[in-house]
Amino acid sequence: MKSIKTIFSSGVHVLKQMRWPARILLLIVLISFFSAGAIVVTGQPGFCNSCHIMNTYYDSWHSSEHSHVNCLDCHLQPGFAGYIRGKINGLAQAVDCMVGRVGTKANATVRDTSCLRPECHSTQELTSQSVDYNGIDFTHQKHIGTDIDGIKISCGTCHSHFEGNEHFSVNSGVCFTCHFLKGNETGERLVQTDCRSCHEVPNKVIERGFVAINHSEFVSYQASCDDSCHKNEIEKQSEVSESVCLNCHDFGKEHETDSVKLHEAHTHSEKVECFACHGKVTHGRTQVRSVSVMMNCQNCHSDTHQIQQTIYSTPHSAQDEETGRVLSPMFLTHVECTGCHIERMKKKSGVLNSFGTVAKAVPAACDKCHKKGTGQQYVPFWQGKIKGLFEKIGHQVDKLEELARVETNAQLAQKSYDKVNQARAILEAVASDGSWGVHNFKYTEAMLLRAGGIVNDTE
Repeated sequence: MKSIKTIFSSGVHVLKQMRWPARILLLIVLISFFSAGAIVVTGQPGFCNSCHIMNTYYDSWHSSEHSHVNCLDCHLQPGFAGYIRGKINGLAQAVDCMVGRVGTKANATVRDTSCLRPECHSTQELTSQSVDYNGIDFTHQKHIGTDIDGIKISCGTCHSHFEGNEHFSVNSGVCFTCHFLKGNETGERLVQTDCRSCHEVPNKVIERGFVAINHSEFVSYQASCDDSCHKNEIEKQSEVSESVCLNCHDFGKEHETDSVKLHEAHTHSEKVECFACHGKVTHGRTQVRSVSVMMNCQNCHSDTHQIQQTIYSTPHSAQDEETGRVLSPMFLTHVECTGCHIERMKKKSGVLNSFGTVAKAVPAACDKCHKKGTGQQYVPFWQGKIKGLFEKIGHQVDKLEELARVETNAQLAQKSYDKVNQARAILEAVASDGSWGVHNFKYTEAMLLRAGGIVNDTE
């Protein structure tokens, strides 16, 4: 202990005897010595492991195929400028660690310039060879340097540390996000591919319960994989919840709704995983479902009651915009279709059907809200008035059409035909509705009177 004090005192005495230029030079030498030592120490993988949030990443790196590669070789951009920039950033991280501003999860972006160096992964070698990825014939040629909808495809887009014990691996969820998700703006997928872009046609018969599936038979029919059996596997709607944005920001995505700008902001600088916003996108059937469960009847049967809805609740196109909106009193009191259509009955015989039933509207439904007998009193009255007016206008339209046929003046004949077409459009709407005024008596009557006005217009 005494010798240490003696050495320290001698050093202080020598320092006092030194001139100021010599003292400054000595200080520079000491700072340079300790800085060089700090640079060497902080550049070792073991130093990264000194932070507890890096332990799992260090362990996965140590057991990976890249364990012979220093961390800085990947995580700093090649070149002197990239090295200096990385060291300054590391110093800032060290300060954050000392003041307690470090998060619970590490975040790093590896640039393509680090991966694609000739001594590591040659671009020429990658683009000239195909890779068998879980049975998929994959090529880097269509991915390196590609920009899709504002997404700059980089090595880290697909190769990342996202789960498991591997330091980084290919995240198939990223593939599914680009190739299968349909955008809300265009309704199209970002990348147009089909099943056979990645998969070979199975050469053996696949048995699903009592059904044997022979793909070669479907190929001989020139059937499309994507538009038939596997359609639901390759087309998924992109749905990003507002709450996802709040995981990182204090605002939702309504601040920027353009997908290109959103992708640029989240992929061109710091890396954000695709599934962080879009969630997990699955591909490949994990269970077999009945065909009837997969059927979507609305692909063919859609808007089959549009006319009824229009007459019941909104102005029809045949009605002038300046005409007052005529709404059914039942609509105004929030009576739904099921309020009147209460009687289950089989579909009419003689038509192609599935032996199902339909809900028929009956006058007795009125008695649920009104006094007994109201429906039986008013429904026949409404329908009688509308059918009578419909028949009257129909005769007038037929008569006008006959006059148009014998009209010698081509201009007057065309004018009459225009009136006939307008009036018939209204008559067809009333007939297609089928309620003959019950859905909206006042509006249906107004429509027919409008048709009559068109026919009898002498101008």
